[in-house]
Amino acid sequence: MLVDYAETLTRLEMGLGRHYAAAPSILNVPGVSAALKLDPFYYLALRPLFCELLGKWAGVPPSRVEETLARTGNLVLGPGRARYPRPLVVFEEGTGVALRLVADFVPAECIDRAVMVYGQEPGPLPVSGLRLAIEQKPALDAFFAGMTPLADLAFGEPPLRSVPA
Repeated sequence: MLVDYAETLTRLEMGLGRHYAAAPSILNVPGVSAALKLDPFYYLALRPLFCELLGKWAGVPPSRVEETLARTGNLVLGPGRARYPRPLVVFEEGTGVALRLVADFVPAECIDRAVMVYGQEPGPLPVSGLRLAIEQKPALDAFFAGMTPLADLAFGEPPLRSVPA
């Protein structure tokens, strides 16, 4: 059976946009949201929460969500077509705590399109206050080799206190 990834992607975007319209905190609120915009090009999407929620909202199994996002170029895959393999150290600007999170990277155009077309947002969402610890930049640059890299504004000096994932 052939899978219509374009149709599934539309369902995922509709589900995300409609739920964003009802509850905007599902995106871009550190400590609350399933995905946060790191820079103008990418969102950090919590794994597996983001795909589980998208699947629930669109009536699609989470494994099909992941497959659809990967096959349509809406899930960043690095060398070997693999997801980022390690937890990421992240922190919210102005707080004293860093967290280790397992997450994926999603091109901003996918999520921004969903919130503008189906969530009645007038434009793309702004960059959130979430930052990646700067010491991860070399590994992330290698992961994004051959793609638009994460912008420098996605990184910062983490606070001294860290909380394990």
